Amino acid sequence: MKKLTILMLIAVLVLVGCASKPEATSAENNVLKVGMELKYPPFETKDADGNPAGASVMLAEALGKYLGRDVEIIDTPYQSLIPALEQGDIDIIISSMTITEEREKVVDFSDPYTNSQLMMLVYKDSKVQSPDDLNNSDVVIASKTGTIGALWAASNAPNAKILNIDEEASAVLEVAQGNADVFIYDPLSIIRHHENYKDTTRAILEPLPNTKGWGIAMRKGENELRNQINEFIKTAKTDGTYDDIRNTYLKDKMEEFQQYGLEFFF
Repeated sequence: MKKLTILMLIAVLVLVGCASKPEATSAENNVLKVGMELKYPPFETKDADGNPAGASVMLAEALGKYLGRDVEIIDTPYQSLIPALEQGDIDIIISSMTITEEREKVVDFSDPYTNSQLMMLVYKDSKVQSPDDLNNSDVVIASKTGTIGALWAASNAPNAKILNIDEEASAVLEVAQGNADVFIYDPLSIIRHHENYKDTTRAILEPLPNTKGWGIAMRKGENELRNQINEFIKTAKTDGTYDDIRNTYLKDKMEEFQQYGLEFFF
């Protein structure tokens, strides 16, 4: 009798354990893990308490609400974002990531959620005056490793010498000190870096050719998720979501663009 009781108890415990597993899996699947490098204000950054903040964070939270899923922001170095996505450590990437042919070979992208452009920060005495001058063996281009600036330079200026540097600030410093001719990045960053090094740099605010907007990246073949995200982007542009993001994080930047006669891209 004692032996029978023990066997029944074991059976009950096994059944309880099996019953609890789907619940845990369901809860885990309901969390949308969003990868971004929190080093790019005002889009991806941290607040005074160290919590994720910025326009991209707000966009991710709005997407989670639209999908009915909780959002977890995973702070990930930029060059590690796509590997983390492929390995399943994150579900999507929202990190000011420009859609490129190279990236589209390994991940799928949503429709662009911004009209991103690339422009140039140039050393004051450099001979570079326009994008036409970049594909030259005498030109040194400093870029942050893994970013669209580095990818653009490799594809469009193969004759130039390209310095891939891990930190954005270090790449900019190469230009400011005259060790490199050009730093390629988005207009907001180019304007900001030029303001920091007005005496030694020039900002050439002529969009580089062959660039696309920023997209939300996901693993290959997740067509249902991509369709849902595309519907969200379409809706967010008209239901006030984008207006809320602009008013919260991008007001000053919009004014800067107006000062320089540029069309704001978000």
